[in-house]
Amino acid sequence: MNRLMESKAGLLGHLVPRLTPRVEDAATIGLAFVLNASEDCRRALDGLLSHDLSGHRPIKLFASQVTHEDGSRPDMVGYDSAGRKRLLVEVKFWAPLLEGQASGYFGQLDESEPGNLLFVVPASRIETLWTEIRQQMQSGGHAVESEMKSDRLRCAGVDGSASRLTLLGWSLLFDRLQAAEPAGSQAACDLRQLRGLAEQQDSEAFVPIRPEEFSPSVARRLRSINRLVDDVVSRGASEGWIEGKKHASARWGNWRIFRFVHESGDRLSGEFCLGTNTYRWATRCNTPLWLWPTETDESARRLLDESYGLQAFEDRRALVVPITLKSGTAYEEVLDDMEEQLRTIAEILLG
Repeated sequence: MNRLMESKAGLLGHLVPRLTPRVEDAATIGLAFVLNASEDCRRALDGLLSHDLSGHRPIKLFASQVTHEDGSRPDMVGYDSAGRKRLLVEVKFWAPLLEGQASGYFGQLDESEPGNLLFVVPASRIETLWTEIRQQMQSGGHAVESEMKSDRLRCAGVDGSASRLTLLGWSLLFDRLQAAEPAGSQAACDLRQLRGLAEQQDSEAFVPIRPEEFSPSVARRLRSINRLVDDVVSRGASEGWIEGKKHASARWGNWRIFRFVHESGDRLSGEFCLGTNTYRWATRCNTPLWLWPTETDESARRLLDESYGLQAFEDRRALVVPITLKSGTAYEEVLDDMEEQLRTIAEILLG
């Protein structure tokens, strides 16, 4: 069976997007706060940035939203023990890279002293944004050389400069920082909240489109999923264990509305919906198909009883049941398996 994907947004992930559209600023301020409060976290970040960079100076203080003389404002600046600017940080979720941003910020580092221009981005954005950053550097007269790639990390030297260009995935950054902190420390708690905010942004934002996502096979798959819903409801109606076949839709999916009927002729008073739900597919479980009651009464709450072995749960005050799709088999077998799942649910509901 498919494993439910647990929500890890936490309090910051819940509150920040509702209070301000400037989520990247909030994440930056939070990250600077944690780094300033925890020497262990600063050491962990230094470990990520000092790879193969001779003369790296540890960062002792972080400041957010520092405006430079030219009016530019990197998200965060890191200073060494002598108060010299050694690190510029640009925090990204899904905001675009501004024109000349990479080369402009890099030019603010002292070319004779080792420093770092760091971008922190969602892991799924690493490849596309790294290409843009390198192009901007080249256009700005900073030739990128000695490039290194590893999991969730890109870094490169720059011709004629002692400084380095680095791009990190949010998940790698949090993995390293959290590994450096005792589990029960205040910094560890703060990092969990920040990670939840980053994961919330990653799950709900627009991900760059890949060409294969527009393949006709994707459209055919969606059509076949809608057909499965129609066919299983029609089959249930013809066999007498489903009553009613109304259609409905919303921006997150399409579904059919019906009642379950017992073989004795008794029927549930409440209606159920069966269909696609793209929000829950993206955030909760690996299936596009879901079943849920239009109103959650006591009979519907039976589905939450773990002894039945269902994956039913409450999400945003709604009771929902993911309907899994059998893979690697013919259409009729998938349809039969869906029918079996729905009949099991009907038996639980009808007692």
